[in-house]
Amino acid sequence: METARGAAQAERAANQVACLRFLADAGEARTVGVISEGTGLSRPTVHAVLDDLLDAGLVEATSPATAGPGRPARAFRFAREAGLVAGVDLGPRGARAIICDLSGRRVGYAELMPDGSADLSLIPRALDAAAGSLDLTRLRGVGVGLPGVVEADGRLRASLAMPGLVGLPVGELLAKELEQPVVVDNDIKLAALAEQRGGAGRGYSDVVYLQIGHRLSLSIVLNGVIRQGRHRLAGELGAQRGMRWTRNAQRGQLVWSVRPTGAEVLAAAAAGDADAQAELEDFCAQIAGRIATVLLVVDPEVVVVRGGSVADTGTLLRPLAAAVENELVFPERPPFVASALGREAVVLGAVGNAFDRFSSAIYGVHDYPSPWSHITPLDSDTLERTSK
Repeated sequence: METARGAAQAERAANQVACLRFLADAGEARTVGVISEGTGLSRPTVHAVLDDLLDAGLVEATSPATAGPGRPARAFRFAREAGLVAGVDLGPRGARAIICDLSGRRVGYAELMPDGSADLSLIPRALDAAAGSLDLTRLRGVGVGLPGVVEADGRLRASLAMPGLVGLPVGELLAKELEQPVVVDNDIKLAALAEQRGGAGRGYSDVVYLQIGHRLSLSIVLNGVIRQGRHRLAGELGAQRGMRWTRNAQRGQLVWSVRPTGAEVLAAAAAGDADAQAELEDFCAQIAGRIATVLLVVDPEVVVVRGGSVADTGTLLRPLAAAVENELVFPERPPFVASALGREAVVLGAVGNAFDRFSSAIYGVHDYPSPWSHITPLDSDTLERTSK
């Protein structure tokens, strides 16, 4: 009896997911007949599912657009505005916040610079700025990205970038203040997840993400899941005692000679500056051994690199791929591609992580998939440019 009841509940949940996904992808109202044809479910089943979704507030019936002989068919639409999900990228230089509706479409975005040093108070302020006239009481989940080692419970264990937050139960504190479920993870890991789900790594299960900014950071996605490791230290190469990415790195901070920052070096190299190109090639030669070691351990399908704008990062790909190739014996190696999401990768990963973690609470429907295709809506032209 219990087995039969469980099977019936699973079938009902699967039918709810099928109808809701169809309406979410359609983007506009559809009749029962169209939904039935699109999902392969019988009309009586669709009617029953729609009743459940209407009660849950996930679907609403629209008035018939036209009148004619007989009773016009009602149409139903996904009530995507019924709830909101947010993501925040908090770092020492400020915060980015994004708010999405239930379909994953962006409805609010803001960037805030700190008045003094960045702290947790910047997160609700960024959310308020992103919300504008939106009603934040409709929030159903929040994802946060932080620089450093983040425990599974949302506690920041270590961070060179934000030492003032180390030891704080960030997830717990934010959940109390925002009165919403909050999931916290490392910023670079979230960027890697976003690139794998909907960016330059889309279509690949195993992705290595390399970010070259004020520091050099690396994260790994295996089988579509962030590789955390037993102690959540996977990818934390800078935690090795005495390890320096480059000869002149200072406590993990990259130091450049021809320009103040790596992004400026890349831009200069892309513009044809010979000194910048030479420094870039030397930099790639210095980090190639470490990158090659990671590739031989993980054997990923693709390496996504972010160093600045998409165009400037393309300037980095050639010398980096060549330097790594010199370190490898076997001819098989993954392609190096430029990040497609750029500076928004972390905040997009944060909101996507919230959808992943709190899906059942957000939708009230079991196993409803996260709307990554709407969170990171890249066109084919964008993806083609990032692969060059």
